[in-house]
Amino acid sequence: MNSTARRLAMGVVSLAAVLTTGWSLYTVARHYNAPTGIAGAAVAVFDGIAYMCLHLASEAAAEGRSAFGARATALFMAAVSVYLNITHADLIGGGVPAAALFAVPTIGLLAVSEMAWAGPRARVRAERGDQPYRPPAFGGWAWALAPALAGKTVKARAVHHIEHGGAPPVRPEPGRHSAQTVLRRKFAEMDPADAVRIAHDAQPDMPPADLASLLVSYGVVVDAVQVALVLGQRPAEYEVHRPDAPDAPQVNALEPLDLQGAIEEAASALGPDASAREIVERLREQRRLVVTEPYVRTALSRAAKKPPPQPDTTVMRDEGNGGYA
Repeated sequence: MNSTARRLAMGVVSLAAVLTTGWSLYTVARHYNAPTGIAGAAVAVFDGIAYMCLHLASEAAAEGRSAFGARATALFMAAVSVYLNITHADLIGGGVPAAALFAVPTIGLLAVSEMAWAGPRARVRAERGDQPYRPPAFGGWAWALAPALAGKTVKARAVHHIEHGGAPPVRPEPGRHSAQTVLRRKFAEMDPADAVRIAHDAQPDMPPADLASLLVSYGVVVDAVQVALVLGQRPAEYEVHRPDAPDAPQVNALEPLDLQGAIEEAASALGPDASAREIVERLREQRRLVVTEPYVRTALSRAAKKPPPQPDTTVMRDEGNGGYA
C-alpha cells in the first residue's frame, strides 16, 4: 500500500472513530444536562486531545526529546473517554456489547495512530544513533516449556541494554577521522606483502609474531609464518671462530674424580666456610652425586689429615751431551 492510500484509509478510520465515540460522549454530556455546545466540545476535549498528544509525541521523538509526557497524557485522555463510553452503555442498558461498540473505536484509533507514527520515530532514532531495545523472540514452545527462564533472559537483556546500549555511540566529527582509521583504509588497498615490509622497516627489531599482531590491528590479516616468509627470515645462526695461531692456549680435559676428590673439589670451590649441606647440594647439581652430610664431614676430616704435598727436589744432572737427566 502506497503512502497516499495509507493516508486515505487512516483518514476514513479516524473520521469513523471520532463520529462513533463523539456521539457517545455527546449523549453522556446531554444526559447530565450539558448545553449543546458544551456537549459537542466534549468530543474535542477527550478524543481530540488524545489524538493530538500522539502527534506531539511523534514530533518530540523526531527532535530527540522525551515523548513520555505526551504519550502519558494521550493514554489518560483515552482511558477517561473509554470510561464515559462504558457509562453511556450503562445508561441505555446496552451492557457489554454497547460498551464495546462505543469504546473500541477510541482504543483502535489511538492504537493505529501509535503504530503509524512508530515507523518514522524509529527511523529518526536510527539516524541519530539510538538503538532501541527489542525483546528476543524465543517462540511459543520456549515460553511454554521454560517460562521462568525465558522471563529472566528477557529481563537480563533489558538490563544489559539499559546499562550499555541506551546512549548513542560517539560519532567522529564530519571531515575528521582518526589516524588509525585512515591507516586501516590505506593498508586495505595495499598488497599485504608491502604492508609487512613497511611495518618491518618501522619496527626492525620486532619478531614476526608481534609484527603480525600489529598488522592485524590495522586491518591486515596475516600470521607470524606469513610475515616470516615475506621477510625471508631464518633461524639465527651462530659461528664460533677459533684462532689458528700455534701458541693459542690449549685447555686439557678434566680428569675424572673419585668421590673423595669430588668432595674436596666442591669444598675448595665453595670456600673454607662452606657447610656440609652446601657441599652436598653442589655435588648433586654439578656432579649428579648423592652423598650424605656425615659422609662429607668424614671426607673433609680425612682430607685435613693428609700430609701436604712435598716440592719436587730432583736435581737435574748434566750428562755432557747438551741435555739434562
